[in-house]
Amino acid sequence: MTRGGALLLALVALAGIGARAPAVTARCLTGDARVFIPAGAVLLGEDGDGRPGQATPVAAFWIDAHEVTNRQFAAFVAATGYRTRAERDGASALFVSPAQPVSLDDASRWWRFVKGADWRHPQGPGSDLSGKADEPVVHVDRDDAVAYAGWAGGALPTTEQWERAARGRQYAGRAPMDWAFPGGKPRANVWEGVFPIRDTADDGYAGLAPVGCFDANDFGVYDMVGNVWEWVAGQDAVGLVKGGSFLCAVNYCANFRPAAYQAQEHDLPTSHIGFRIAYRGERKF
Repeated sequence: MTRGGALLLALVALAGIGARAPAVTARCLTGDARVFIPAGAVLLGEDGDGRPGQATPVAAFWIDAHEVTNRQFAAFVAATGYRTRAERDGASALFVSPAQPVSLDDASRWWRFVKGADWRHPQGPGSDLSGKADEPVVHVDRDDAVAYAGWAGGALPTTEQWERAARGRQYAGRAPMDWAFPGGKPRANVWEGVFPIRDTADDGYAGLAPVGCFDANDFGVYDMVGNVWEWVAGQDAVGLVKGGSFLCAVNYCANFRPAAYQAQEHDLPTSHIGFRIAYRGERKF
């Protein structure tokens, strides 16, 4: 089945996945789009906090303009019958905000391994994808992301590709907070307020946001900082995710920059990790 046919089938089969109200999505780029990233150098690892990075050449490639959405992942599942690790195992890691202040040294106070949580049920049993078609797919491990990438004709981006796309035309150091809060105003879906108790949603969203709702960088790529951490290519049992998520706050995580990364077991899906796909060469799409 073609990707177009699969998408149509998925939209019919998953009619319960509705679009957001126009007041929310009018400024969001939620359609399928890819961005050409020209060959060039990236300041790999530059963090704006004393680490200058290393100028690293990167060949030209294409990359998804935004994270893979529930709508797109549903098309893949409709075409292939694929079942994610969370579905096979019957559980996934879910963020649950505690009811009262807790020590930030104990992440177990806000993470739960929830039976029945998976990409179709992002908040666990009783939840579904209604109104979430354009949100990033979550509860996917690295193997799930790789499987989608193969079907889509691409691969997970390398760390070099990911940072090249995320930094845009950055050729000098940049203050860490400027990536998410240029001029003091939010440009990314991150946690405002005191983590993990209350997200004030000053950026417009508490929790996940639909893709493409914040300004693109100067390459035309969206959401490379915030919303969801994103898997990058790798073979090790412990992989890497990059870019921070909606759970990154000033008082915790604070990974608001392309250099940010986090170690993640390759087979551990969670409610704050998604992915996007890179494609080789200079061919047109």
